[in-house]
Amino acid sequence: MRTTQQLLSDGWRALTKGLGLADALRYRILFQPGAGDYTRERKALFRGKSLDAIAEALRERHAGRRAPKRRKRR
Repeated sequence: MRTTQQLLSDGWRALTKGLGLADALRYRILFQPGAGDYTRERKALFRGKSLDAIAEALRERHAGRRAPKRRKRR
């Protein structure tokens, strides 16, 4: 098993090899790990709601959004 430092080093090497240095740096700047406890928040958010109720809420939310405008291809 790799150490944390080895994993970070190998990961950076793979990223720069795959993306190039400039894009690897851009990715690193844009990447922000999440914070908090998603599992706990999700359980609290959906507590007492059925899957059907959650699905219906998502359909209603989606229906209220306008489709994004597509750019014409040239």
